[in-house]
Order: sequence, then structure tokens, then C-alpha cells
Amino acid sequence: MADESYAGLLNRYRAMETDQLKDLLRKPDHAAGESPVSQALRDALESRQERFPSSERPATTREKRAATQQLGIDSNATACPCESGKTELVFPRDGFLCSERSTFGSAKELTHYIGQVLGLAERGGPGRFHIKRKGKYQRVDRSGRPIFTFGDPILDAITDEHGSVTVGRENFNLLPFELGADRRGGISSIDLGGEAIRHDLIREATALNGTRTLVEHTADGAIIASKNPSQLDFFIGSAHMRFRSWKTNYVFYRSIGSEIETWGGNFTSARIESMYADPIVSGNPFICGVTKRDSDSDTNDDYVDEYETGVFANPASSVRSFCTALWKGQTKGGTVGKGSCTTFLG
Repeated sequence: MADESYAGLLNRYRAMETDQLKDLLRKPDHAAGESPVSQALRDALESRQERFPSSERPATTREKRAATQQLGIDSNATACPCESGKTELVFPRDGFLCSERSTFGSAKELTHYIGQVLGLAERGGPGRFHIKRKGKYQRVDRSGRPIFTFGDPILDAITDEHGSVTVGRENFNLLPFELGADRRGGISSIDLGGEAIRHDLIREATALNGTRTLVEHTADGAIIASKNPSQLDFFIGSAHMRFRSWKTNYVFYRSIGSEIETWGGNFTSARIESMYADPIVSGNPFICGVTKRDSDSDTNDDYVDEYETGVFANPASSVRSFCTALWKGQTKGGTVGKGSCTTFLG
């Protein structure tokens, strides 16, 4: 086979079942490298990846939910456990959250506290949680004064006002990580509406070697995509809607997911359909197997997300999400994603 041409190898692999190709990929001499054998195998798998979104998949039904409950910390949000094991956190229009504790004796004590105060259940292993949030919020101190907000209810519940948390003998200052990352959305004190934001994104999209590109631009609106592609921005006048995927790694805390957010007018309805994936073999982060599919929706709101987290644990390595929203009388849709996976295999 070593002397066989690339074209011959590609035809040979295309005739094989996907599971057979996966087994070949796991062999050390096929997993990496730039030989014709490795390249043909990767190209054959590339053509087998999941069609996403797929209209052939049956529509998912709304999963059953338990009774809502108040959070175990000072907040006006509610938690609602779902039959899938994830928890839906809902913040009202004036949503807030106040951290009451930031020191823990061990990782186990920390994860137990997170589950207890936010109503979360570990899913997929110790320290792993699956969450959906509706509505924006602001973190406040015990006097009600607004303070730095991560935009992640877990981090905002376990860190002090300076962004630090102590676990056992270790102290983690997470604020520098957050300020150096692409920040999460859903923070009520951050308003990204207005013409200035639109003009800045258009300027970046039209700049030489910019990180964004124009999808649509008219007198009435614009659609701007990041080239990674992890973000889609929609503008109707000065109103702004954003589809975005993120992935964070803050020493002991990791999260990955997608969000829909608006400024200057709520969406009428919004939906996120996601695939999560992990590499099939170590050393090749690009070819991955789908580990979970999920979908969530919301109505008459300005923020919805769905995501996985790992507290001293790893969530999925990549996410790809198809987002749709009825907003300002128009239906918008697009795919965003985050992580190294480029080929998603079912």
C-alpha cells in the first residue's frame, strides 16, 4: 500500500465503511503525518462528517422539567432540573446574583457546593455539569452594589468580588484569565447596541487581513461573521443580535458552549442546536467523534445559552451550533463553533 498513489488510496478508503476508517485512524502509522496514506485517510473521513444542521433528523421534543426552585445563594434566579440531567437557570429582567463563599477545603467540597447552590447535577463524570441559561444578570456584593461579573453563574457564585477562589491550599485568581479571553455574554451592564459597534465591526470586516468578513450589508442592516468562525453579528438599524460559541480554560475550570444575545430589542423566539465532540485518537485534535447532541430554545427574551463545564474535569473539546432566531420580524440563522475539531463524525 505504501507504493499506491494518493488517488488509489482515496478510492480504496471511500469504498470502506466509516467505522473501518476510524479503526485505521487509530493505528499509530495513520494517526498523523503527511504521507499519501495519512492524507488520503483524512480526506476520506472529511467527506463522511455529519451534515449539520440536518433536516432529516426528527425534531426534538421539549424535555420534561422538574419544579423550579430558588437558588441556594442570594439571587432572584430560579433553577429547573431537566430529565436529561442538565439544569435550566432563569434570570428575570432585573436578574442578579451575589456570591456568598469563595473558600473551599477540597475540589470535592467545591463541586458539591456548586451543585447545591445552583441546583446542578454532575453529568458525564465528577465535576462535569451541563447548563442552560435564560436572561441576563449582574453580579452584586452584599450591599447590592454591582461588581465584576464573569457572565458564568458558576464562576460568579464561587469567586470573591476580585475574581479569586481558594481550593484547599491553592488560590486561583481568575480575573486575569477572564480579561484576556473573549468574554461571555448575558451581562446586563454590557450594552453592545448602537451604530458605533456596527461601524467598528464593519471596519474590521473590510480591513486588509481583518478577522471578520461581511456576509451582507445594506442600508437597513448587516451580517458580519468572524473568520474562525465562532461569531455571527446581525444588525437592523442600531439593534444588534449575536450568535457566538466560546471555549474557556481557567486552570481548574473549563467551559464550552454557544449563546444568542440581543441589544435593542428581544428576540421573539430563539433556538440553539449543538453537537459536542472529542478527538478519536490522541495527537490528532481535528478529526472527532460526536459525543452529544443537544438543543435548547427560548421566547421573548434577550439572552439564551447552553453549555458544558468541567470543574477539575474536562468537558467536550469542541462544539458546533446552529442558531436561529425570529428577531425584529425577520428569521436569522447560522452556524458557529469553537474548538479544534474540523471533522465531526457520527
